[in-house]
Amino acid sequence: AVAIPASSALHAGLTRLPPMAGAGLAAPFGVNAAQVWSVAGGALALAAVLVAPSLRTSSPGVRGRRELLARSGADVLLVALAAVGWWQLRDQPAGSGSPVDAVRVLAPALLLIAGSAVMLRLVWPALRLVERLAGRARGLLVPLAAFEAARRPQAVAAGLLVALGCAAATFGIGFDATWQRSQQDQADLAVGTDLALTLTAPPTAGQGARVGEATGGEVSPATDRGVAVGQWLGGAGDPPRLIAVDTTRAGALLRGRLRDGQTWNAVGAVLAPSTRVSGVAVPAGAALSLTGNATGATPLTVTPRLLLEDATGLRTPCTGAPVPLDGNAHPLPDCATAGGLRLVAVSLPFAIEPGNVGTGYADPLAEPPAGDSRVAVTLTVAGSGSASSPWTATSAGPAPGQLGDPAVTLTGTPAGTPAGTRLRMTTTVALKGPPEAARTLVATAFPAPGPVPVAVSARFADEAGSRPGSRLDLTVGLTPVQVSVAEVLPAVPSAPGAAAVLADFDALSRALAVSGDFDVPVDAWWVGRPAGDDLAELGLGGLTTRASEAARLTGGPLQAGLPAVLRLLVPAAVLLMLAGIVLHVTFDLRARAVEVARLRGLGMTRREIRAVLLGQHVGILLPLLAAGAVVGALATRAVAPLLVRSDTGAAPVPEVLPVWPWAAQAVLLAALTVACALAVSAVVVVQARLADAAHLRVAS
Repeated sequence: AVAIPASSALHAGLTRLPPMAGAGLAAPFGVNAAQVWSVAGGALALAAVLVAPSLRTSSPGVRGRRELLARSGADVLLVALAAVGWWQLRDQPAGSGSPVDAVRVLAPALLLIAGSAVMLRLVWPALRLVERLAGRARGLLVPLAAFEAARRPQAVAAGLLVALGCAAATFGIGFDATWQRSQQDQADLAVGTDLALTLTAPPTAGQGARVGEATGGEVSPATDRGVAVGQWLGGAGDPPRLIAVDTTRAGALLRGRLRDGQTWNAVGAVLAPSTRVSGVAVPAGAALSLTGNATGATPLTVTPRLLLEDATGLRTPCTGAPVPLDGNAHPLPDCATAGGLRLVAVSLPFAIEPGNVGTGYADPLAEPPAGDSRVAVTLTVAGSGSASSPWTATSAGPAPGQLGDPAVTLTGTPAGTPAGTRLRMTTTVALKGPPEAARTLVATAFPAPGPVPVAVSARFADEAGSRPGSRLDLTVGLTPVQVSVAEVLPAVPSAPGAAAVLADFDALSRALAVSGDFDVPVDAWWVGRPAGDDLAELGLGGLTTRASEAARLTGGPLQAGLPAVLRLLVPAAVLLMLAGIVLHVTFDLRARAVEVARLRGLGMTRREIRAVLLGQHVGILLPLLAAGAVVGALATRAVAPLLVRSDTGAAPVPEVLPVWPWAAQAVLLAALTVACALAVSAVVVVQARLADAAHLRVAS
């Protein structure tokens, strides 16, 4: 009668505390039929257990053996049920319905009960061993306490209660730590970094610096989009994903649990290029001009395209108007819109000057011009000093044979002089061939990178049949990029559970630039170790942080109830255990009142009697608490990871690892020991005062 309204009031109070209150789960006080039936059924079951008649036989020895056999049969049945529950829990499909929910409730309870019952079998032999050792001690107190502790068969029920209560409390703390750690791991991997700013428009030069000033962290451009791997487009609606970021700072940028002993710095060292690109410094507002000459009779034009890199590693193109190769200097548009830019690549697509009908491809019916044209183009960056890194010239596909002997030479004067740095590019342009043949000279401040080293997720490796050393072709935008698998990771940051590829942003942009594609895909800014997240004024896109994602996973309407349940489970188990101990000790001492009076009659003082009784019960409680802690630890390891699910009901990514918080468990066990000792002491003191000579006279 008291439990029904009390449980309703407790539930209503819990829903008004975080995280349930924050998730909008506050509930009013009320009683329902299921609650009434649960309390009534529990009371009837408890009454049935308490009034069940004991096994009676004419022979005490046969009775003891039958009791042991009956209890052992119950233990075996509990262990079998617990094993079946664990097996069904392990093999349950992700996102199952209510039948599996019942298994998730019953399996931990069965495991805790079965473990406590089995551990109880090990406590009594240990106490009997202590009894034998105590027989060698001098004096009466220690042997008497050990003798009574080892020979109290009525303490079995209390022992099961103590072990089960301790197991439930320790399991509750362990499961809570495991669940919290899993939600944080899922948040880390889902975001991929500390702060991700998803862009709604292509970034501009210098934008990363503003993001860095607003956050105070390490900023890197990031690519996060679907790609094609050869002819493989992935599953329905789930294409392979490409994640590219500055892996030279992987330890500061990337988040997500790896294998034991593996670090993101080690992964980044495998993926990042061995040298950084220096390029040609382009001061803010610097004037750029292009001068070109062609030796052939057919007039040619070039449409210059520059690739500029800022301090955050962002590479943005700057395209000029078509420039005739007439020997004159032609100014280029204002590309130096921000400070700290460096020119890292130049693309020069050559074409026949429009208007020359009959001499070029402007007339589709005209014959293509014959012969080759030797071309020399000079790009001048005013006010810039020379750069030390060598430059490389290549002919971009798909018909690289249309350009012969491409070369590039870098000359410069001291920084700040009007002459600046000159980048001279020469090649021979073949005017024969199909009209669609590309004649593009690409000059880069780095050599041709070759296959880009990448790390792939375990799912990608399974579905694509790749392993370390495999060569694959990725289609990034419209440009094919050859990659080499260097690592197979459990999962790739920001792509949990997906078939994903992780690449270095610098290495990927180099491969695209050498192919003549300066449109490096940038979808987001990733920030590592930010001091703040005040990015609303920039208006660049949506913001996601690890902290906000973890708060969503732990405080959402579907998840908020679990921490509240665990907050109730631990104190409820402790209170139930203490109440059972008080009742057991009171009953035991009342039943032994005559024995205590006899000890008083033999000359023992009340202090000595209290010491014997306290030693007896504490001697029983300590191994029971230890046994309960062992059962709780085993249950945490075996069951807790199987109970955790993602917010979609699927198996969480990364894999759940059991967590045993030693500090919290040590505090709990110490508190349980002290509380049990205080409870036993209080009962012993009260009951020992009642055990005087009157009991002995009445009994005789």
